[in-house]
Amino acid sequence: MSGEPDRTKGRLERLLALRSLPGLSQLEPAHLAMMAEVTKERLLRKGTTLSFAGEPVRAVHLLRSGEVAIMREGVAIRKYRGGDVVGSISALARDPLGQHAVVTSDARTFEIERDDLEDVFEESFPLLHSALRGMMRGVLGARLQIPVDAGFPEPVLDSSRLHPRELGLVDRVLFGRRLILYGTGSVEALADLARDMTPVEIPRGAEVWPIGVPSPYSLLLYGGLIRCETAKGQIFSFGPDSVVGGIDSLAGEPRWFRAVAETDVVGLRSDATHLMDVIEDYPEMGLGILRAAARVLSELNDRVDRITLDQASS
Repeated sequence: MSGEPDRTKGRLERLLALRSLPGLSQLEPAHLAMMAEVTKERLLRKGTTLSFAGEPVRAVHLLRSGEVAIMREGVAIRKYRGGDVVGSISALARDPLGQHAVVTSDARTFEIERDDLEDVFEESFPLLHSALRGMMRGVLGARLQIPVDAGFPEPVLDSSRLHPRELGLVDRVLFGRRLILYGTGSVEALADLARDMTPVEIPRGAEVWPIGVPSPYSLLLYGGLIRCETAKGQIFSFGPDSVVGGIDSLAGEPRWFRAVAETDVVGLRSDATHLMDVIEDYPEMGLGILRAAARVLSELNDRVDRITLDQASS
């Protein structure tokens, strides 16, 4: 790693500087102090390579000033500026292929080793919550850039689940383990989450929600099919074993698509506030959700990058 640490500032100065970054300004000093303990200030000159394609990203950079570009086939397909976080997606996703990140304008950053960052998240719920919201906002932004289907796969409809049934606690836990966001949670965490879920039955043709309304919950779809359309005209559907509305709910953003029950629907309502309570008690579950979201965002960014490259070559 090129760029020598700037040793002129002490721990308090690092804490104050961290607090000036978007997303961290509202956090209590005690939580920022945990992050300040594991950060290193870097002064990075134009042309410095932060990470190479084909190698895992093992450190995250909180960009205070300057500019960093993600390069692909010689093209700068994404740029990061002051307040952005560089490397968190590849690092948390543990992507073995990494990314090619180059400083394109002299930069000052806070560098944090991936393992140290994950340790801080486990110790500080507010920092973990902030990271989850930021990651989900990234997922939402990437999906809005992918035309036609927003990057969602075609769902597989299981006709055996089209009829309402009573889901007991054991059924709910087993159901939760099949979901990409919650599947890594412990049995105890999933049980706590499942106890307060509300069974939902939606008749065919009913609107689940319109665009632009608040998103206080996600719908864990057990049976049926939900058709969705965004204001940009993207159309996609969710089938069984999907989390509908999880992105906007965790991001704290309004509903970004209109959802309509294409068949009779059976599911469980999971309130975001209760999920956060469970994550506070079981931080490893929150870290699992964060890693899963990072893997999804890494795949979505790959699709967005290809769209950018196609446009650049046309």
